[in-house]
Amino acid sequence: MYLRYKLACMLLVALGSYGLWLALLRELPIFQVQSVSISGLSGDSAPQIASTLELTSREMTTTDFSTARLRSAVSAFQSVASLRADTQFPHGVHIDVVQRTPLARLDYDGTIVAVAANDHVLGGLVPSRELPLLRSTQAPVGDRLTNSLTREELALLAAAPAPLRRRVYSMRLGREGLTAALRDGPLIYFGDATLPHAKWDSAAAVLANPSSNGARYVDVSLPGRPAAAVGDPQTSAATDTGQASTSVATLVGAGSNAVSSSTSG
Repeated sequence: MYLRYKLACMLLVALGSYGLWLALLRELPIFQVQSVSISGLSGDSAPQIASTLELTSREMTTTDFSTARLRSAVSAFQSVASLRADTQFPHGVHIDVVQRTPLARLDYDGTIVAVAANDHVLGGLVPSRELPLLRSTQAPVGDRLTNSLTREELALLAAAPAPLRRRVYSMRLGREGLTAALRDGPLIYFGDATLPHAKWDSAAAVLANPSSNGARYVDVSLPGRPAAAVGDPQTSAATDTGQASTSVATLVGAGSNAVSSSTSG
């Protein structure tokens, strides 16, 4: 019985000594991180994020590396969605960063910020002028959008096919409801934010239809019966006398057939 007790004590001492030695070994300077490579970063805040990740990594060893510590170091950068770190014994580490992609730029009282599809404001990221523009009189709260109209506009943009979304200059609320203004193209009237995918698909079909060339607007508030208002070149001279003429084409079945009628105003 005494022998078993003695052996158990010796085993505990040995395990404790091994654990202490291992803990000290993990912290030895000979395993200090010296080489840091980073992938996945882009945008104006990329250099600052990369610098933060590198400095934090160099404070650790490859044998006691903490990815959680890296995440905490860049938590102020809302553009960072997640990251993964792989140590390369004895001195290297590679960090792969996944960023949130800005969907639009928001102008509130002259301040312009980048926003993502999940209503997050991407702090530290200067938005490109190629992004669709949203306007609001209400500032974000923290890093989130709280204005219901802005969130509806953002959700509508998120539902757009990527090629068509790149053509959107701005989104606003007008007389015809939610409206997208295309670069070098017509206005698109959505009415409200319901059936966003169906409305965008309908708009894409109308714009692809030759009868919509030169359209001033495309109305997809009823996605099953989209319409396009096209200027009539044969009567454009009427504008000199204060009368304008347009051709309103109702494209049934999202662009399969076109029936035109003329209206004067």
